[in-house]
Amino acid sequence: MAVTHGLISEEEVDSQIESEVIDEARDLVSNLELRVQQVKNGVLNPKEAAKLLAQESANLRMKARAVNLTGFGPLTHRLDEYLSEIDSVDAKHADNLIAFADRISAVLDGEKVTVEKVAEVLRELPHQSTFNVEDVTVMDKEVTLVLPQRSAAKVVGRELAACGYRVSNVLNPIEALELILETKPDLVITAQVMPRMSGVDLACALAAMPATKSIPVALLTSLNPDHPDLRALPMNVGLIRRGAQFGDDLADVLQRFKIT
Repeated sequence: MAVTHGLISEEEVDSQIESEVIDEARDLVSNLELRVQQVKNGVLNPKEAAKLLAQESANLRMKARAVNLTGFGPLTHRLDEYLSEIDSVDAKHADNLIAFADRISAVLDGEKVTVEKVAEVLRELPHQSTFNVEDVTVMDKEVTLVLPQRSAAKVVGRELAACGYRVSNVLNPIEALELILETKPDLVITAQVMPRMSGVDLACALAAMPATKSIPVALLTSLNPDHPDLRALPMNVGLIRRGAQFGDDLADVLQRFKIT
């Protein structure tokens, strides 16, 4: 019986693929730093830089989904959000982007960030209000929105940002699960109607996992509290009704969970 030489194990293949993805991610981070330096030197137009950086950030986020590096996904998500809200790279943005690049590079170069440490790392990063609320003192309170409808995210996010909360929105509830596990926000607000997973499903999943069961959750819905679709909703989940009651319900949820 012939012996086949040169075969490598599945683990070695996975390791090689991951190594290649990490190398590609490092190149993207280097490009980010180069673009920022070009802006500082007056070589690259600040508006053009913002466009190029947004594209490279999106690519970097895709790389994060292909490897298992704690903190890499949340860091690229925050960078993506930061860049989505600027249309020109000024001096302050340049310094903030270098801070993002340094943090991401450290993770790519092997710095061990425990799951418990991820939330702390994210809160130390520069914050660009996703909802452009000016003259507000930002609190050390994180609210994660899981709202596929961008219009709803803008309304809810603006209200929260006006109160000083740091707000992050995730469109995909499946991706939101992973991010919430790592970022440990002070509050999660989720829509009921979402693709692939309802808000009730997400609330039940978070309530069932030891790592997330203590994270307050509120459901944004137009359904009445006694609607059949809400029967499985965990008792400790807050309810924020769309429409005229929205402001009062949101205030009640913030007070109830003591994050005011």
